[in-house]
Amino acid sequence: MIKKIFTIILFALSIFAQQNQMDQNQFMLAESYEQNGDLNKAVGIIESLNKKDPSNIQYFNKLNSLYLQLKDYDKSVELINSRILLTPQDISLYGMLGSTYYTAGNPNKAYQVWDDAIEKFNSNQMTFRIIVNYVIEKRDFEKAIELLNRGKAVSKDPFFYSYDLGQLYSITMRYKEAAKEYCDLLRENPSQYPIIESKILSYLNKPDALDETIEVVEKYKSDNISFIYLLARLYIEKKNYDEAFKLYKEIDNKQNNDGSDLFSFGEYVYRENEFATASKIFGYLIETYPTQKNIQTARLYYAKTLEAMLMEKYNKQNPDWKHFYIPATIGLSEVEPVIKAYKQLIKDYQHSMVAVEANLRIGILLFHLRDDIPDAQNYFNIITKDYPSSKFAAPAFIELGIISIMQAKLKEAENDFQSVENLRNASEEDKNLANYYLAKAYSFSGNFEAARKTLSSVLDNLRNNIANDALEFSILLNTAKNDSSNLSLYCKGEFLAEQRKYNEAKEIFNQLSQNPQAFVFHSIAKLRVAQMLIALDDYSSAIANLKLIVDEAEKNIYADKALYLQGQIYQYGVKDFAKAVESYERLLARFPKSLYLDEARKNIIELKKNLS
Repeated sequence: MIKKIFTIILFALSIFAQQNQMDQNQFMLAESYEQNGDLNKAVGIIESLNKKDPSNIQYFNKLNSLYLQLKDYDKSVELINSRILLTPQDISLYGMLGSTYYTAGNPNKAYQVWDDAIEKFNSNQMTFRIIVNYVIEKRDFEKAIELLNRGKAVSKDPFFYSYDLGQLYSITMRYKEAAKEYCDLLRENPSQYPIIESKILSYLNKPDALDETIEVVEKYKSDNISFIYLLARLYIEKKNYDEAFKLYKEIDNKQNNDGSDLFSFGEYVYRENEFATASKIFGYLIETYPTQKNIQTARLYYAKTLEAMLMEKYNKQNPDWKHFYIPATIGLSEVEPVIKAYKQLIKDYQHSMVAVEANLRIGILLFHLRDDIPDAQNYFNIITKDYPSSKFAAPAFIELGIISIMQAKLKEAENDFQSVENLRNASEEDKNLANYYLAKAYSFSGNFEAARKTLSSVLDNLRNNIANDALEFSILLNTAKNDSSNLSLYCKGEFLAEQRKYNEAKEIFNQLSQNPQAFVFHSIAKLRVAQMLIALDDYSSAIANLKLIVDEAEKNIYADKALYLQGQIYQYGVKDFAKAVESYERLLARFPKSLYLDEARKNIIELKKNLS
């Protein structure tokens, strides 16, 4: 008897499985019809399946989706209502029903359905969130805010809705209300600070959002450390670093964290190139926490901020629009305080990486700002001889190589640049820069094959900073492969230019530009003549030479660059802004594919402001 019952059960299960597989096949067929756009056939199949098994949620969802696609909203309403009769406690069904009415163009009926559902299930705080999700789906943010505030008013945990409200307020550009919502939440739950900060930062790029948020947070500040952190962060976003500095000092006093937040803030401000404020921060740290764990780095940063401010002044005195120029020198009284700060680091932290970097910085200051080459070499040599495994050895060798080129000591320059390749801690950028200069040194001594080979390693990495210069140089070397005499003459001119002997270089380039046998070099030589004249501040002659290049148009590949340079002379050299605008506008008209278009447009806008 038991065996017979077991057999019947197995048979019944087998029949059920077969039936279930048939239904699944029908469902897949309906989906296929849907994908092919035959929605009516799909509806017919799903209606049949839903009638057979009205409790199946998969059939219900698919059928409702099809009704909505067909815009048969009455059937969608009928279907959802029938489902509500089956499962009246399913809150999401009321959300779906309201959504159908809303899509059908009857928002008032949708509101009634949603409000009734909230009234019916108001003891469940999830009700508001479930219904609101359907409201948000219809992008009715004001209704969503209304419902969430109703939920907040009756909930035992009013902050349960704060994140949603904050998000909706920010979407609807009610930034003060968003900030207030997040601040209330932060006051109640300080541990939520990282999340709240990220939520606030996410909308601050919108117009007025930052100012309105600061206004709210300032009112919450008091003695709550979380709000002081938040307000400091907002001041940073506002780039009001001095006010942020005051707050970080307050944080430091309250937290007794030995200046760690101040140090991080100082690093950030330094990276933002706000060197004056960074200098104050690190100066304060050095004075207040002389034994702080990061004091070495803080003192290094302090010296580097002094250097950076000095370099800003130096760069203003040097015409960065010129490819070649005679650098200005900074007075010893201005450079000495920075050098003194670095020397103190060397004395206090002997043999540390801070001391090694300080040697490099002093060498660079003496070389580039004071033109004190012998003393600069001494500092670079300390690094290359005593600390060759440091990451500062590569830039020291490069600086020494550049000095050797300027002194016409090409063999020494080659040795310096070659040394970089074998340094364990040399960066790829340093190696590329060294190889670029090495190729130039080879070309200056007439070793063109070695120059070509060395340049190939630089061109393998076209993302590096000197890739364009290397590419231009490589093209020239390869184009003039069979004209070694004129190539030698051109490189002689380049060598003189590197030594800042611009008059002599000009004569070489002028000779090449007029030599009918030096065809490959005509275009570049003419441009170099103009650049040498610019370096010598002979602007009228430079303009005349550039005009000849521009008139050659497509016959000279540097014609657009010449016209751009002409604009630069008028803008920065002779300060004739009207003629500068005229030059840039001619560039836009005559050379629509020029690489200098964006810069020309930017300059035109700036100059027209001055002219008006």
